[in-house]
Amino acid sequence: MLFFCAVIWPDARAVDSQINWAVNTAPPFHIVDGDFKQQGLCDVLIDTVHRYLPELKKRREILPQPRIGRALERSENLCFACMIAKPQGEQGAYYSLPTHVYTPHQIITNDKTASLIKQRYPLPVPLADLLADEQLQFGYPAGRRYGVLQPLIEGQYNRPGNRLVRSGDNGPLAILQMIASERLDYTVDYSMISRYYQLTNGASLTLLPIAENHQQAVVGAIGCSNSAWGKSVIEQINAIMPQIHADAEFVQSLQFWFETDNNRAYLRYNKQQLAKLKR
Repeated sequence: MLFFCAVIWPDARAVDSQINWAVNTAPPFHIVDGDFKQQGLCDVLIDTVHRYLPELKKRREILPQPRIGRALERSENLCFACMIAKPQGEQGAYYSLPTHVYTPHQIITNDKTASLIKQRYPLPVPLADLLADEQLQFGYPAGRRYGVLQPLIEGQYNRPGNRLVRSGDNGPLAILQMIASERLDYTVDYSMISRYYQLTNGASLTLLPIAENHQQAVVGAIGCSNSAWGKSVIEQINAIMPQIHADAEFVQSLQFWFETDNNRAYLRYNKQQLAKLKR
């Protein structure tokens, strides 16, 4: 069992040549053990940053998601590689230019519940109606944010009996295991989460589209503390963003986690969406 204590980061003068990275155990963003160790999308992104900023050392620290959020709020000297881009300064972070885009969130469930959902609701599924359905239990990892869907999810917080928030390590995987064993009905997440589950458990889950997404891309970015230190790091990362976008290993990681038999067009989608964001 891992125990986490307060992390005291070096002061800004001591880290001019170092980036402090917070890492959480949430595969396939960060993968800290097993067959795909250090092959998570965020692991590869960190390595890519340092490939083009070789003068900067990297320091990784495994922290639970709530601890990362508190550290950013306190303007501690750290960065988190896989955040959802927001206006500068929101949620205590200074954000980089977009690193990549995620495909829209989907409902992830088992075959039995998928059949029930399709009987009750049209496709794409209206998430607001599904969240209000007290006969079906929704679960998600603590600290997870959902972009354009967040207001819908927050609007259901006070409904009793149909909400489970999973804290602790490997939250997304634990949620999927509960769904597969029919102890939980569904979650909302990226397709890459389901892909990791299939690769590591040999079983697949069902994905259903969400009506409220409107196929809106979720923009990924690196976040650092909203401080002079964080701004300096982000400015250096932004300067190499074209190289990150074109990096062969990072592109290969995006393709590995996002392209499946049902979606062979992710890289083209990612390129198109990044081009739109530059306008």
